[in-house]
This record gives sequence, structure tokens and C-alpha cells, in this order.
Amino acid sequence: MRHAKRRYALSAALGLVAVVGWPSATPFAHGDQPRFAGPTSSQPLALSANDSLLAVANPDNDSVTFFGVAGGQTSRLAEIAVGNEPNGVAVLPDGSKAYVANTVSGTVSVIRINVDHGRFNESRRVKVATEPYGLALTPNGTRLYVTNARSNSVSVIDTTSDKVMTTIEDAGIEPRGLAITNDNDDDDADEMVYVTQFLSLPVPGKVDGLDDAKVGRVTVISTATNQIVGHATLNPLADTGFKAAGDAIGRIPPASPPVFTFTTGAYPNQLNNIGLKGGFAFIPNTGASPNGPFRFNVNTQSLLSVIDTSSNTEVGPPLNMHLAVSSQTNPQRLFLTQPWALAFRHGADEGYVVSAASNIVFKIAVDTTTGAAEVLSDPSDPTRVLEIPVGKNPRGIVVNSSDTLAYVMNYVSRDVSVIQLTSQPEAVIATLPSAALPQIGTVADLIHVGKELYNTSVGVFDPAPGTTNPIVGRMSAAGWGACSTCHPNGLSDNVVWIFPSGPKRTIPQHTDFDLTDPERKTQKILNWSAERDEEEDFELNIRAVSGGQGLIVLADGITQDPAVFNLVPLASANRNQLHVHGNNAWDAIKAYVQFGIRPPISPLKNTDVDVRAGRQLFRAANCQACHGGPQWTRALLDYTPPPTAAQIKTGQILALLRDVGTFDASSLNEVNANGAPPVGADGFAPPSLLSLSAFPQTFFHNGSAASLDEVLENVVHRTAGTGGVDVLSNASDRAKIVRFLLSIDGRTRPID
Repeated sequence: MRHAKRRYALSAALGLVAVVGWPSATPFAHGDQPRFAGPTSSQPLALSANDSLLAVANPDNDSVTFFGVAGGQTSRLAEIAVGNEPNGVAVLPDGSKAYVANTVSGTVSVIRINVDHGRFNESRRVKVATEPYGLALTPNGTRLYVTNARSNSVSVIDTTSDKVMTTIEDAGIEPRGLAITNDNDDDDADEMVYVTQFLSLPVPGKVDGLDDAKVGRVTVISTATNQIVGHATLNPLADTGFKAAGDAIGRIPPASPPVFTFTTGAYPNQLNNIGLKGGFAFIPNTGASPNGPFRFNVNTQSLLSVIDTSSNTEVGPPLNMHLAVSSQTNPQRLFLTQPWALAFRHGADEGYVVSAASNIVFKIAVDTTTGAAEVLSDPSDPTRVLEIPVGKNPRGIVVNSSDTLAYVMNYVSRDVSVIQLTSQPEAVIATLPSAALPQIGTVADLIHVGKELYNTSVGVFDPAPGTTNPIVGRMSAAGWGACSTCHPNGLSDNVVWIFPSGPKRTIPQHTDFDLTDPERKTQKILNWSAERDEEEDFELNIRAVSGGQGLIVLADGITQDPAVFNLVPLASANRNQLHVHGNNAWDAIKAYVQFGIRPPISPLKNTDVDVRAGRQLFRAANCQACHGGPQWTRALLDYTPPPTAAQIKTGQILALLRDVGTFDASSLNEVNANGAPPVGADGFAPPSLLSLSAFPQTFFHNGSAASLDEVLENVVHRTAGTGGVDVLSNASDRAKIVRFLLSIDGRTRPID
């Protein structure tokens, strides 16, 4: 014990967190050349090939934690500092090194592990491209593939020299998940790398807002050449199995009372992870069903898309995993919201999927001949789907090579759930703390509570006055939706939703706030149509879009406040709310939105010649008249809510709207959720330009522009700041402004 204490002090002095013990079985004998038994995939946690070492990324703590897990035992070995916001982690088959993708730093940490002495040391950081996110090793561990989410590229690192061998450009829009095949020979010259593109892409000729407007994409790379050899397309699901009461884009309003007879479709979106099994690639994703009228169980779906890896073509329509819960006879339902990652057993055609929003792991069976899949029931209660409760906001899962244990990384609770796979049904047998949580009562705790509520479809709240049991399950109906369902990581799913006021592309909620700034000076008006002036107004979305009971209550602390439906123009910020850790729930969500959502980083630098020229042209065209200031928009809250009656027209704050020629009443998708004409004739609140490069597919409120080039082709729009004088008639000048717009991120000095 005395030596252990001395080693802790030495490690702390060196900037390391102490090694506290090593499992009884060392990872590998010297000289062994192990390889992974099956395909590999990117995850925020990783195992060595012999299941003795587990590494877990801690994105909010800028660290990685190692556990000794040999023989099913668990020992927390070390937590060491790495770069800013680590998201992906991989461990060499022999456990001698670990790699960590530091998303904000733009680096991959190389951590050397001394098996004999139980030491962990970050030996170097390899510079890659912008926002590395996922990483996966070839089965023999000789190469590491890294997705650079904002550079749209994949870096390849030689794990012997720990240097970048090559960078594969044009790997798709926002590459995220990786999976690598395993041909079970000694080299890595003929494996295939499958890379998901996180957000779906528009289908030419389709109008945004339709249930089949977009498709998912997966890029295929050969390890033999490190060249892109193909792409796989993930098509929409024509019939989700859930019915709507009308067809907004078809101009068919709901009957009164509503009759749910209209077929709804959904397209794959949010492709974060991919897994390989038996010649097929399986991609869990959140399907978007944007056409109105909206209802909690028709707007998003839990999809599983499947690719035949022999032809790189999709196998049939995607599976809607929500249907398994909907059809169960047990009335206690919890839907499989935001399927974020999956992992397969090695010796059986079964896998486990994490539902990030519902805080569960569920089980699927796959047919390795056809690629068909199904969600499995609980063997102890066939009336319900098998759902294994884990920690808060699970985002990754790995299964050990003997199929006895699975490990789940829980992002918000900052721990790892250990699932016993040999029991029937499978169950969590241990929870391993991975990183420290904020101290309760601090500002950091308030932001963290907000992150929890933002990412959950359930929600756990303090007991009501005079009671002892926590209040559970008010964020949505049966766990169907979360804020993050449409705002993954607080950003945007880039979907045009047909809402009651009309088509609205999801606005990313990142800001460029400083904790020392007074809130009202930099608070953006909320929503394209300036219909929300307080974050608490989105109580309406929890109740209507997600079907939840909501967070604003009467004095008893649990009964819904009926005045919520009159929140505009009523003030809502100080109404009675549910609490978490004694904090008002909406105060916490607001704190997270204001201070906890990071703006994505642009791959362009302000030293770029065209970027600098574009900035000057931007100023000369007076674009800052609408898009200037600290949030890159003039649509800022400049009054204390609620607004006066004189400020409002059709529910909009008129003074914050700008008519710049982006509304066309004749467009097919210019319609509200009930098939009637939308608002928009008075203009829209200018959106923020912050981190535009992260969402390059569609622009304007209804997605009518497919690029920033198209945005600037709108003469009314580009002359709005110059009184109609067109100073941007030259296409070369417009191209430079586009270059500048794509460079704007949190590092860019605003134009006042």
C-alpha cells in the first residue's frame, strides 16, 4: 500500500492519474501477435483482443479511463488526460497501445501501456484533420482509420510508426461510424472499411419535408489501396406502420375528430455507428418522417438499415424497430428512441443496440443468409420487448470475445454498465464509474442536468412536495422523443419539418456564449418565425411533438399547468417547474443550450486568401445588417418577455423578421401541418451563420437552396443590406463570400 501511494504521488506530479491495480491475468505474453477475432468498429470504448483491458473515452472530462477486466473481474486502473473532447477509442489487439480521437483538438492521442508495470503514458498526439470522431483498427492492429467529421475525410495511421500514412479525401458529408471486415489472414491488404455519413442527403427532384426526401449514404474504402471503391445508399421506408391523420404536403387536413388512416414513411438519418455480421452491414439510425400533421408517434422512428457487403447494396426496406414495442401486448411500453450504436455476439447471430434517449439496451436477431433482422422479446416475459436498463444516455457498446459480457458507455452518467450475457434475460451486474461528475449545486452541475434532460426521452425528477418517489417519464409519451432526437448533440438533424406555422428546417442550438455575458444581450430569438422568445416556450414541443406531460406544473409539483398553451405571449420562465438536484428543470435545459453546446469547427482558416477577401465582400454588401453581431444574427432578444400585443402578428415578433425573398407561397412544401397556408409572407428571423460548414446540404427555412451558392443567387436576399443595389453580381465575388461563410465558427471575430 505504501508503494501504491508513492506511485500515485509520482503519477500525479507527471500529470497522470494513478494506476490502482492490474488484473490477475496480464493482457499478452511478450512476442505474441494477436488479432481481433471478428470485424472491428468505432466506439467510445474498446477492449483488447483477449478481453483483459477496457478503455473508455470521457468526452466532458478530456480523459480516457482504463479498467482491468480479465476473467470478468473489474478494476479501475487509471484515468489520464488526453486532448479536448475525446470521442472514439481503440486498443491494439495485444493491449500495448490505445488510441483516442480528440475531436476539438484535431488529434489522435497515442497511449503506451506497460503491461509489466501497469503504466499508462500518452506518448504523442498525431495531428489529423478537423474534428476526428470515430476510429477503428484493422483486425491485426497495423492500421488505424479515423473519421474526420468536419473535413469529410478519413485519416489512416500506421500503428508501428504512429504517423499518418494517407488521408482519404471526399469520404462523404460528416463521416462518423467505421466498421472493418476481417478476412482472418495475417495481413490487412484486402479488408473493406465502411464509413457512415451522419446526416442524410437530398434526393434530386424531391421536395424537403416529404417522408422520402433524403437517403442515407455509406462510403466503402479498400484497405489494399486506401481508395474509395463504392458507396451504398440507404433508402427511405415507405410505410413505417404508424398512421397520420392527414397529409400536409398533399393539402389534406385532418378530419374532426381525427382519423388515423394515412400511411407515413421515414428516411434514414443520424447514421452514427455501423456493425458487421455475416456478410452484412447493419446501421442503426433515427428515421425522419417530417410531413405533417405531426404527432409524437409519426415524426421519428427507430430504424435499422442493412447493406449486403458483397454488392454494397441495401437489403430490402429498413426495419422499424419501434413496431416491436408498439405491438407488444404488455402495456408498459418504452420505445427504442435514438438507436445510437450496436455490437454483435461473436458466436451467435444476435446483437445489442443502445437506445441513447431511453437509457436501455435491446436485443436483435439477424439472419446472416438474408440480412433480415428482428427485435427480440424478453424470455422471462414474452409480452414485452427485452429492454436492459443501463446508465444515462448510452452511446457505445462492446461485447467480449467469449460472449459472456458486454460493456456500455453511458455518456451523461459518465460510467460503464457491465451486462451479463450468459443470464436469461441478460442483466446489468455492475456499474463502473468512469469520470467525475460535477459537484451538485455548481453551475457545471446545472449545465450537466440540462444535458441529461436534453438527451433523455424519459427524465427523472425530484419527488413532488410531500412525497418521496422521484417523478419519472414526463419528457415524452412512452419514451418516444427527446430534444436530441431532432437536435443530436444539440445541433441539427437538417430535416425540414412541416410544423403548424409551416416548413422549418431544424436550427442548430449552438451559441457563442460567454458565461460572463448578460443573457439578454446575446439571446437569439427562437425559431425561424420568431415564435419563441424563451427556451421554456418549448414546453409546447414536449407536450405536442413528443406527447409528454412536460415540466411546467401547478403548485402541487406534478399536475400540468394548463396555461402552458397560452405561454405566448405569457411569460413562462418563472412558472412552477419540476426540479433535478433542486434546480428548475427548464433553467437547467436553458443553461445547457446557452453554455453546453459547442459550435462545430470549420476546416477553413481565416488566413485563407479567399476567406479574407470574402470577409471584406461580406462587409461591403452589408450582410452584417442581418447577420452581424456576436451570434451572427440580428434576431436577438431585445426586450424582457413577454412581448406586448403590438409586437405580435400571427404569433411572430414582427420587428425581428426580415423579408429577403426566401418565401414562395407557390412552393409545394410552403404549407402548414394541417395543409393550410403557412406564415412567412412577413419574412423570417435571420438565422445565425455560426458553423454553417457543418450543415452544407440545405439552406433557408424550407430547404429550398441546396448550397450556399444557391443562397447567394437570390438577388433579393443578397441585396437586402444595400437597399437593392447589387454589389455581388460577380460570381467570383460570391464564391469568395461562400468561402468566408464556410469558415465561420467560434474562433471567428464577429462583424458588428
